[in-house]
Amino acid sequence: MPAFGGFRPGTAPARHGQAVQAACEGSLLAQKGGMIRIIRQILLCLSLLILPFGAAFAQKPAPPKPEVPALWQLELGKSRAYLFGTVHALPRGVDWFKPHVVAALDQSNRLVLETEVPDNPASIAPVILKLTRLQSPRPLPERVPPDWRPTLNKAVTRLSPGPLDYSKTWFVALVLSNLQAQADGIDPRIGVEAVLTERARMKGIPIKALETAEEQLINFDALSEADQQLLLVSTLSELDNSKGNTSLLIGDWLLGNTEALADRVNADFARSPMLKRMLVEDRNARWADWIARQMKADEAPMFIAVGAGHMAGKGSLIEDLQRQGIKVSRVLPEVPKPAKRKRR
Repeated sequence: MPAFGGFRPGTAPARHGQAVQAACEGSLLAQKGGMIRIIRQILLCLSLLILPFGAAFAQKPAPPKPEVPALWQLELGKSRAYLFGTVHALPRGVDWFKPHVVAALDQSNRLVLETEVPDNPASIAPVILKLTRLQSPRPLPERVPPDWRPTLNKAVTRLSPGPLDYSKTWFVALVLSNLQAQADGIDPRIGVEAVLTERARMKGIPIKALETAEEQLINFDALSEADQQLLLVSTLSELDNSKGNTSLLIGDWLLGNTEALADRVNADFARSPMLKRMLVEDRNARWADWIARQMKADEAPMFIAVGAGHMAGKGSLIEDLQRQGIKVSRVLPEVPKPAKRKRR
């Protein structure tokens, strides 16, 4: 991965990356580290809040150009901003931090991320425990249909998450999903947010967030138990093919193929439109309102980075921004002109 201005993405683990990586390691409750490890596990689940990948299907032909992740410019009156779709954790060797993305970040007066990761994870311990823990244990097999219980048992045996009977069903789904991501070599320390955060700190760019960790937890905790169980079943259905599906998703993202990403979003939530409304569409609407208010109040450019799944399809953040009267246009990298041949 190329370096820009002396900074090589992923070589110096950001605080965000360190917290989420530590959280992946083993059991939620049975490992050493007590409360801090529990909190870090939860923060990992939030930082990897990327839409479930769904069953694999044929990719749409990617647009021939540009073969870069999608970056948009937002315009509202004299105000300008940048919007970048992210993948929260990546395998090593993914070259995405292109010069035009670096330039957009460097000329912004703040970096706005999807989620806030506190400097002191223990500070939100009471809220986390309240929202993720059951009052009394409930065996995991009771939370899925009988025909899914062998798959659940296989996943728990292979991934070794530790005791989860006291965890709410939505959180069980996130824990299993993130442990599988770790097994597949997906690393939050070199995910997009970690790299952007490190660059922003190096450049002295302030960092803000659209949501707190508590607000993201509340999004999940508001789901009915039926929808939580759908989320768990969806997660179980994806585990065996997760590495291949992740590769397809990253491929679409790297190509800026928003149509294919939209197809994935729709497939992910086919079982439950309510999940899509609560986890994607409602949040997109809130974010668009916040972005519009910020752009009206401050003309200085900001760089906004949220999960790529929020940018695609019906009810996307792009659509909501346009409804706010914001002009949205793709930012394309400059293509070097071919050198002129000298005449002899």
